[in-house]
Amino acid sequence: MPAVERREHILKAAAEVFASKGYRMASVSDIVEKAKVGRGTFYLYFESKRHIFLELIEEFFQGYAELLERNHEHLQEAFGKGGTVLRAWRDNMLRVFNYHRDNPHLTDIVYREALGRDEDFSERVEVLSRFAREKLVEEFRMMRAKGMMRDCDVEMVTSIVMGSTVYLVMEHLQNGDDVDVEELTDMIVEYHIRALIPDEGDVRRALRSAVGRA
Repeated sequence: MPAVERREHILKAAAEVFASKGYRMASVSDIVEKAKVGRGTFYLYFESKRHIFLELIEEFFQGYAELLERNHEHLQEAFGKGGTVLRAWRDNMLRVFNYHRDNPHLTDIVYREALGRDEDFSERVEVLSRFAREKLVEEFRMMRAKGMMRDCDVEMVTSIVMGSTVYLVMEHLQNGDDVDVEELTDMIVEYHIRALIPDEGDVRRALRSAVGRA
């Protein structure tokens, strides 16, 4: 196996081990056994269990940060070109859920392990969380400026939306159930619309625009 492929193979095996056993209970022996490589091979690519764990977190961080940036640009384009903003919002939410669904082991590692008290691990997740929060606050402010949101505390609304999204990921995408991600997305977007639309807004029209139903 070429070196690059072998390294990726070990990373994938480590992700499965950490997701199933947890960081503290997992060992390098578990990883090399899962990857079917020798300990010497492991140490050719990684300094320690901690090193490979941090690299996995960084892999999740980079992929998710790139997704959030693309989503932000997608929404800005909808605002600038007269597109359907609520549909763009819904599509962005779907991509967020799909990212987590398609990366189950990394999602499990980040949300169950790296959100703990370990200073080095949680610091990286906090950087990602701040980045996501900044993007979401900016998006909500754009919506409010366009009269698409009721007058509200944007910072508080951002906390509620981010918290509910994480909870949905952990309780509905990570628990092994066969979840219809499209349906889950439509449901949470509908709740967002009903909660945040101005009193004078047309809820039925907004729902048709976002999820194709009243």
